[in-house]
Amino acid sequence: MKIFAPFEKLFTPYALIALNLAIILSAEFIGGGTYFAETGLVHGVAIVFVGLIIVRIFSDYAFSDYILRGFLKIQLAFFLFLGLVHVYEYLGLDVYMLNPEVVELSVMGSYLLWITGVLLAFEFVFRIYSRRTVAFVSVFSAVLIGVFLLLVGANISPSIADSLPEWLPQVMLAGIVGFGIAGISAIRNIREIMPVFRGYSHYAIPAIVLISISAFSEHFESTGALEILGVSGVQILYISHFLVYAALSLLLIGFGKLKKPMGIYTEM
Repeated sequence: MKIFAPFEKLFTPYALIALNLAIILSAEFIGGGTYFAETGLVHGVAIVFVGLIIVRIFSDYAFSDYILRGFLKIQLAFFLFLGLVHVYEYLGLDVYMLNPEVVELSVMGSYLLWITGVLLAFEFVFRIYSRRTVAFVSVFSAVLIGVFLLLVGANISPSIADSLPEWLPQVMLAGIVGFGIAGISAIRNIREIMPVFRGYSHYAIPAIVLISISAFSEHFESTGALEILGVSGVQILYISHFLVYAALSLLLIGFGKLKKPMGIYTEM
Protein backbone atom coordinates (compact mmCIF):
# COMPACT_ATOMS: atom_id res chain seq x y z
CA MET A 1 0.00 0.00 0.00
CA LYS A 2 1.24 3.47 -0.88
CA ILE A 3 -1.25 5.47 1.14
CA PHE A 4 1.09 8.40 1.66
CA ALA A 5 2.54 8.51 -1.86
CA PRO A 6 0.52 11.58 -3.01
CA PHE A 7 1.27 13.39 0.26
CA GLU A 8 5.01 12.79 0.67
CA LYS A 9 5.80 16.47 0.04
CA LEU A 10 3.68 17.37 3.06
CA PHE A 11 6.01 15.40 5.32
CA THR A 12 9.19 17.30 4.59
CA PRO A 13 11.02 19.06 7.44
CA TYR A 14 9.94 22.52 6.27
CA ALA A 15 6.30 21.49 5.90
CA LEU A 16 6.22 19.93 9.36
CA ILE A 17 7.94 22.95 10.91
CA ALA A 18 5.24 25.13 9.37
CA LEU A 19 2.54 22.77 10.64
CA ASN A 20 3.93 22.81 14.17
CA LEU A 21 4.18 26.60 14.16
CA ALA A 22 0.59 26.84 12.95
CA ILE A 23 -0.56 24.53 15.76
CA ILE A 24 1.40 26.49 18.38
CA LEU A 25 0.04 29.85 17.22
CA SER A 26 -3.50 28.47 17.07
CA ALA A 27 -3.24 27.06 20.58
CA GLU A 28 -1.82 30.29 21.96
CA PHE A 29 -4.30 32.69 20.36
CA ILE A 30 -7.59 30.91 19.63
CA GLY A 31 -10.11 31.32 22.42
CA GLY A 32 -7.81 33.47 24.47
CA GLY A 33 -5.15 30.78 24.48
CA THR A 34 -7.23 28.25 26.41
CA TYR A 35 -9.43 26.70 23.71
CA PHE A 36 -7.10 23.79 22.95
CA ALA A 37 -6.83 22.97 26.66
CA GLU A 38 -10.52 23.34 27.49
CA THR A 39 -11.74 21.26 24.56
CA GLY A 40 -9.04 18.58 24.77
CA LEU A 41 -7.86 19.48 21.28
CA VAL A 42 -4.30 19.62 22.59
CA HIS A 43 -4.54 15.86 23.15
CA GLY A 44 -6.32 15.30 19.85
CA VAL A 45 -3.44 16.78 17.87
CA ALA A 46 -1.03 14.34 19.53
CA ILE A 47 -3.35 11.46 18.64
CA VAL A 48 -3.41 12.61 15.01
CA PHE A 49 0.39 12.70 14.86
CA VAL A 50 0.59 9.20 16.35
CA GLY A 51 -2.00 8.02 13.86
CA LEU A 52 0.02 9.42 10.96
CA ILE A 53 3.11 7.54 12.13
CA ILE A 54 1.16 4.30 12.55
CA VAL A 55 -0.30 4.58 9.07
CA ARG A 56 3.10 5.47 7.65
CA ILE A 57 4.70 2.39 9.20
CA PHE A 58 1.82 0.07 8.34
CA SER A 59 1.21 1.36 4.84
CA ASP A 60 4.64 0.51 3.52
CA TYR A 61 5.40 -2.97 4.79
CA ALA A 62 7.17 -3.61 1.50
CA PHE A 63 10.27 -4.92 3.24
CA SER A 64 10.91 -8.60 2.78
CA ASP A 65 13.80 -8.26 5.22
CA TYR A 66 13.04 -10.12 8.46
CA ILE A 67 14.99 -7.71 10.66
CA LEU A 68 13.38 -4.52 9.39
CA ARG A 69 9.94 -6.09 9.53
CA GLY A 70 10.44 -7.19 13.14
CA PHE A 71 11.79 -3.79 14.14
CA LEU A 72 8.82 -1.99 12.58
CA LYS A 73 6.26 -4.32 14.15
CA ILE A 74 7.59 -3.59 17.63
CA GLN A 75 7.59 0.13 16.89
CA LEU A 76 4.04 -0.12 15.56
CA ALA A 77 2.82 -1.78 18.75
CA PHE A 78 4.30 0.90 20.98
CA PHE A 79 2.97 3.75 18.86
CA LEU A 80 -0.49 2.21 19.20
CA PHE A 81 0.11 2.26 22.94
CA LEU A 82 1.27 5.90 22.81
CA GLY A 83 -1.88 6.87 20.94
CA LEU A 84 -4.05 5.18 23.57
CA VAL A 85 -2.14 7.06 26.28
CA HIS A 86 -3.21 10.39 24.83
CA VAL A 87 -6.80 9.17 24.57
CA TYR A 88 -6.56 8.18 28.24
CA GLU A 89 -5.08 11.56 29.17
CA TYR A 90 -7.96 13.39 27.49
CA LEU A 91 -10.64 11.17 29.03
CA GLY A 92 -8.99 11.20 32.44
CA LEU A 93 -8.51 14.96 32.68
CA ASP A 94 -11.42 16.36 30.67
CA VAL A 95 -14.21 13.78 30.73
CA TYR A 96 -14.05 11.56 33.81
CA MET A 97 -12.15 14.04 35.99
CA LEU A 98 -9.77 11.46 37.40
CA ASN A 99 -7.11 12.34 39.94
CA PRO A 100 -4.84 14.66 37.89
CA GLU A 101 -1.73 13.57 39.76
CA VAL A 102 -2.41 9.94 38.88
CA VAL A 103 -3.13 10.84 35.25
CA GLU A 104 0.05 12.89 34.89
CA LEU A 105 2.09 10.18 36.60
CA SER A 106 0.58 7.62 34.23
CA VAL A 107 1.43 9.72 31.17
CA MET A 108 4.97 10.25 32.42
CA GLY A 109 5.31 6.54 33.11
CA SER A 110 3.94 5.79 29.65
CA TYR A 111 6.76 7.79 28.10
CA LEU A 112 9.15 5.56 30.04
CA LEU A 113 7.34 2.54 28.61
CA TRP A 114 7.56 3.96 25.09
CA ILE A 115 11.31 4.52 25.38
CA THR A 116 11.62 0.99 26.75
CA GLY A 117 9.71 -0.22 23.70
CA VAL A 118 12.17 1.58 21.44
CA LEU A 119 15.00 -0.22 23.22
CA LEU A 120 13.23 -3.55 22.72
CA ALA A 121 12.94 -2.84 19.00
CA PHE A 122 16.66 -2.14 18.73
CA GLU A 123 17.49 -5.13 20.90
CA PHE A 124 15.59 -7.27 18.39
CA VAL A 125 18.15 -6.20 15.78
CA PHE A 126 21.16 -6.56 18.09
CA ARG A 127 20.18 -10.10 19.09
CA ILE A 128 20.27 -11.15 15.45
CA TYR A 129 23.44 -9.34 14.42
CA SER A 130 25.46 -9.66 17.62
CA ARG A 131 23.94 -12.91 18.90
CA ARG A 132 23.22 -11.35 22.27
CA THR A 133 21.58 -13.33 25.02
CA VAL A 134 18.07 -12.54 26.21
CA ALA A 135 19.48 -10.69 29.24
CA PHE A 136 18.77 -7.19 27.93
CA VAL A 137 15.35 -8.20 26.65
CA SER A 138 14.55 -9.67 30.06
CA VAL A 139 15.54 -6.45 31.84
CA PHE A 140 13.56 -4.23 29.49
CA SER A 141 10.56 -6.55 29.63
CA ALA A 142 10.65 -6.61 33.44
CA VAL A 143 10.67 -2.80 33.55
CA LEU A 144 7.87 -2.71 31.00
CA ILE A 145 5.63 -5.12 32.88
CA GLY A 146 6.42 -3.68 36.31
CA VAL A 147 5.71 -0.06 35.39
CA PHE A 148 2.60 -0.99 33.41
CA LEU A 149 1.10 -3.00 36.28
CA LEU A 150 1.94 -0.21 38.72
CA LEU A 151 0.17 2.39 36.58
CA VAL A 152 -2.86 0.17 36.04
CA GLY A 153 -3.09 -0.46 39.77
CA ALA A 154 -2.87 3.25 40.57
CA ASN A 155 -5.71 3.97 38.16
CA ILE A 156 -8.13 1.29 39.30
CA SER A 157 -7.44 1.40 43.04
CA PRO A 158 -7.41 4.65 45.03
CA SER A 159 -5.66 2.84 47.88
CA ILE A 160 -2.77 1.88 45.60
CA ALA A 161 -2.60 5.44 44.27
CA ASP A 162 -2.48 6.82 47.81
CA SER A 163 0.25 4.38 48.82
CA LEU A 164 2.62 5.34 46.01
CA PRO A 165 5.84 6.80 47.44
CA GLU A 166 6.51 10.49 46.87
CA TRP A 167 9.83 9.69 45.23
CA LEU A 168 8.27 7.53 42.50
CA PRO A 169 8.03 10.35 39.91
CA GLN A 170 11.70 11.16 40.40
CA VAL A 171 12.61 7.50 39.91
CA MET A 172 10.56 7.41 36.71
CA LEU A 173 12.26 10.56 35.45
CA ALA A 174 15.64 9.04 36.24
CA GLY A 175 14.57 5.93 34.32
CA ILE A 176 13.51 8.04 31.35
CA VAL A 177 16.87 9.82 31.33
CA GLY A 178 18.80 6.56 31.72
CA PHE A 179 16.81 4.63 29.14
CA GLY A 180 16.81 7.67 26.86
CA ILE A 181 20.61 7.74 26.92
CA ALA A 182 20.63 3.99 26.30
CA GLY A 183 18.24 4.51 23.38
CA ILE A 184 20.45 7.17 21.83
CA SER A 185 23.47 4.90 22.24
CA ALA A 186 21.55 2.03 20.63
CA ILE A 187 20.61 4.20 17.67
CA ARG A 188 24.22 5.29 17.18
CA ASN A 189 25.34 1.66 17.29
CA ILE A 190 22.63 0.29 15.05
CA ARG A 191 23.36 2.70 12.23
CA GLU A 192 26.90 1.31 12.15
CA ILE A 193 25.58 -2.25 11.94
CA MET A 194 22.85 -1.48 9.41
CA PRO A 195 23.43 1.68 7.34
CA VAL A 196 19.74 1.59 6.38
CA PHE A 197 19.07 3.15 9.80
CA ARG A 198 21.42 6.09 9.20
CA GLY A 199 18.81 8.50 7.86
CA TYR A 200 16.31 7.40 10.49
CA SER A 201 18.83 7.97 13.29
CA HIS A 202 19.19 11.68 12.51
CA TYR A 203 15.55 12.17 13.51
CA ALA A 204 15.09 9.47 16.14
CA ILE A 205 17.83 10.77 18.45
CA PRO A 206 16.39 14.30 18.89
CA ALA A 207 12.91 12.76 19.12
CA ILE A 208 13.95 10.73 22.17
CA VAL A 209 15.44 13.87 23.73
CA LEU A 210 12.21 15.81 23.18
CA ILE A 211 10.03 13.02 24.59
CA SER A 212 12.27 12.90 27.66
CA ILE A 213 11.96 16.66 28.17
CA SER A 214 8.20 16.36 27.72
CA ALA A 215 8.11 13.84 30.56
CA PHE A 216 9.71 16.44 32.83
CA SER A 217 7.04 18.92 31.72
CA GLU A 218 4.35 16.42 32.68
CA HIS A 219 5.95 16.16 36.11
CA PHE A 220 6.06 19.94 36.51
CA GLU A 221 2.41 20.09 35.43
CA SER A 222 1.38 17.69 38.19
CA THR A 223 3.45 19.40 40.89
CA GLY A 224 2.77 22.98 39.84
CA ALA A 225 6.48 23.74 40.24
CA LEU A 226 6.59 26.12 37.28
CA GLU A 227 3.52 28.01 38.42
CA ILE A 228 5.71 29.55 41.10
CA LEU A 229 7.61 31.20 38.24
CA GLY A 230 4.39 32.53 36.76
CA VAL A 231 3.90 29.81 34.15
CA SER A 232 0.24 28.82 34.10
CA GLY A 233 -0.99 25.25 34.15
CA VAL A 234 -2.35 25.67 30.63
CA GLN A 235 1.04 26.79 29.34
CA ILE A 236 2.77 23.86 31.00
CA LEU A 237 0.24 21.55 29.35
CA TYR A 238 0.93 23.21 26.01
CA ILE A 239 4.71 23.05 26.40
CA SER A 240 4.67 19.32 27.14
CA HIS A 241 2.46 18.64 24.14
CA PHE A 242 4.33 20.96 21.78
CA LEU A 243 7.44 18.95 22.59
CA VAL A 244 5.56 15.74 21.80
CA TYR A 245 4.33 17.17 18.49
CA ALA A 246 7.89 18.07 17.55
CA ALA A 247 9.17 14.62 18.52
CA LEU A 248 6.44 12.86 16.54
CA SER A 249 7.10 15.12 13.55
CA LEU A 250 10.75 14.08 13.61
CA LEU A 251 9.78 10.42 13.78
CA LEU A 252 7.32 10.91 10.94
CA ILE A 253 10.26 12.02 8.80
CA GLY A 254 12.55 9.36 10.25
CA PHE A 255 10.28 6.46 9.38
CA GLY A 256 10.02 7.94 5.91
CA LYS A 257 13.77 7.41 5.61
CA LEU A 258 13.28 3.73 6.37
CA LYS A 259 10.77 3.63 3.53
CA LYS A 260 13.53 4.77 1.19
CA PRO A 261 16.42 2.47 2.14
CA MET A 262 19.78 2.50 0.46
CA GLY A 263 21.86 -0.29 -0.99
CA ILE A 264 20.45 -3.80 -1.28
CA TYR A 265 17.23 -2.73 0.49
CA THR A 266 16.17 -0.63 -2.48
CA GLU A 267 15.36 -3.83 -4.34
CA MET A 268 13.18 -5.31 -1.59
